[in-house]
Amino acid sequence: MEIQTADLLFVPNQHHDMDEAIAASTGNYVHVAIALDSEHVIHASPRYGVVKQTLAVFLDESHQVDVYRPKIQNSAGIIERALEFEHRPYNFSFYKDDSGIYCSQLVTIAFKHVINFDEEPMQFGDDERQISKFWSDYYLKLGVDVPLNQLGTNPNKLATSDQLQLIGTI
Repeated sequence: MEIQTADLLFVPNQHHDMDEAIAASTGNYVHVAIALDSEHVIHASPRYGVVKQTLAVFLDESHQVDVYRPKIQNSAGIIERALEFEHRPYNFSFYKDDSGIYCSQLVTIAFKHVINFDEEPMQFGDDERQISKFWSDYYLKLGVDVPLNQLGTNPNKLATSDQLQLIGTI
């Protein structure tokens, strides 16, 4: 399969602690990257912040990804907007006003005016009122309140957009 510019690469739960917590709150996809071209991606990760990587390195670290192709005529501006955030730190708090960026936040910003990915109230447990022990401990260490029910995005929700088409797994 040939990766194309602006394809989205969704990473399923790899069963690390953070992956498990994200999957329990939002669904199976726990990370997403944007293809810059057939050999490079950009993504926001806790390990690197916003980073440009070769597809080979990304796949080596992700093991398996589902590739979704945007149903758009023109990808002009998407890559340029994403690259504006290269070297920014990761947004560990998931608050909108944080100086960092999280993965689905980067995608939403990059695709602005091309695909409208709806924000929804963020969940940190099995339902909109519950906060799991993982997230309670996580935010206690960060020293900020859990942004429960504040608007945000997540990879699993992005993947449900009718503007994306699953083209395969690599």
